[in-house]
Amino acid sequence: MISRASEIKMIPTLHTIADRVFSVLDNSNSSFNDLSDIVRYDQAITSKIISIANSAYYSRGIEIFNLQRAMLTIGFEEVRAIVTCILLMDGIMKLLKLNEEDLLSLWRHSIEVACAARVLSERLMLEDPQKAFTASLLHDIGRIIFYAFSPEYKEMQDKAKPGTDLAALEREHFGIDHQETGHIIAVKWKFPADFAKVVRNHHKQLPDAGDGLLRLVAASDRFFTKEPGGISPEGMILDRERDAIAFEVKKIMKFMQLDIR
Repeated sequence: MISRASEIKMIPTLHTIADRVFSVLDNSNSSFNDLSDIVRYDQAITSKIISIANSAYYSRGIEIFNLQRAMLTIGFEEVRAIVTCILLMDGIMKLLKLNEEDLLSLWRHSIEVACAARVLSERLMLEDPQKAFTASLLHDIGRIIFYAFSPEYKEMQDKAKPGTDLAALEREHFGIDHQETGHIIAVKWKFPADFAKVVRNHHKQLPDAGDGLLRLVAASDRFFTKEPGGISPEGMILDRERDAIAFEVKKIMKFMQLDIR
């Protein structure tokens, strides 16, 4: 798993998102906002743009967390070229035989956590809401490795009892968890340090006054995975906002023309 995470250069994009992106790229009248409105919901494209914007060539030593700022830093035409290359490479990634249903499930969970973290950020006035959204979108990137290279991974999840800590279950079966594989990818792709920290630690027990961004993402992830640990203040806020979050997720799914059942 460590070797696979170290070697991977791309993660796959859902075919419906790819279709939407290609329709924008093929339209000469498409704007920056047209492209941004689609790619901001996709883990694969977001992760690569954030990575490139934080490379030595573009960043000038300043970490970039916001997707739109990353796109502005790179420039619209170069972003178009990068996205086109990503989607072409995506065809090669399909050789990993990652099931579209598994990818959709992972993508939906990431969107749920992202929407919840944005709500928490706004209510608790911790961190920039868009930064919380983007970090959450990428928090489970390490699970791609397990889905792609371990045929028994999905079966392991399906047999797990509700509330089981997925990271602990992975360590029991594989000796490594998706936080570790995700962190390898995050470091290799030069994610901002705050994002890499979220990827590496979002299943760990945190002190009440811990890192703000990590606290938001971890609490939002627990809310949807129903891991044990009692009712936290963050959990109570999210429970009150449950319908609003569900509506936002459904709206995004509809916008991206994905299954909204």
